[in-house]
Amino acid sequence: MRKLILAAAVLAAAPSPASSQNGWDDPFPAHQVMDNLYFVGTGGLGSFLITTPEGHILINTDFERTIPLIEQSIDALGFDLDDVEIILGSHAHGDHQAADVFLRERIGAQIMIMEEDVAGWKRMNRGAGDTPIDRVLHDGEEVTFGGTTLVAHRTPGHTRGCTSWSMQLEEGGQTYSALIVCSFGVNANYVLVDNPNYPDIADDYRATFAKARAMPVDVFVASHGSFYDLRTKYEALQRRERGEPNPFIDRAGFLAYVDLQEGRFQAMLESQRRDDR
Repeated sequence: MRKLILAAAVLAAAPSPASSQNGWDDPFPAHQVMDNLYFVGTGGLGSFLITTPEGHILINTDFERTIPLIEQSIDALGFDLDDVEIILGSHAHGDHQAADVFLRERIGAQIMIMEEDVAGWKRMNRGAGDTPIDRVLHDGEEVTFGGTTLVAHRTPGHTRGCTSWSMQLEEGGQTYSALIVCSFGVNANYVLVDNPNYPDIADDYRATFAKARAMPVDVFVASHGSFYDLRTKYEALQRRERGEPNPFIDRAGFLAYVDLQEGRFQAMLESQRRDDR
């Protein structure tokens, strides 16, 4: 079994202060969320493995320095990073998709990107200008592999092509609708009023909040564990007794997250409008 080995310089690279503060480089126990959906990320970054009999799908490669942690998590679950056949992502920011090309060069997986994030993804990834994207996705399209289907939902605002992934999971004879949320958050440096680089950003955020509320979400996970209270839910998962509900079934928590981010968006929008007068 071939293992991915990084150069010593990469392994020894010191994490940035921001990543250390947010736990982005901290290991976190790999675990089964439900059915064939597994968490393989870090203390701050949500990476997910969807397993199938024909190979696997990885959502969010994160940073190059994160790949050893992701590989360790996949190994701990009894799977192999080399069996990942498709690389997907939540959005074209470095903390989620900066290692796409790096990983593809070593395992040969296909890369699929939402159309509106292609330009940002190419700017972000080392050597991406020479790396073909195997499939450009559009809102509502399906990625089907090994008997599992994921649906790409464009939920823009955080980036133009911010992609939340839905899939159906089974547990205890019931079927649940899961959503791997991109991000509905507004970063502190975002320009929501008269943004020449993203004129429709405010309209996109509004559309995303409305779209999210209408989605049938039972199982809620996301690109950052803090969005869905990963640590508390993981601890509950460890204490779970037979017959007790899966702690990741949390529609109320999903709607609370949408409300929180919409409130922050509205406050920032109003503040920028006042400053623009």
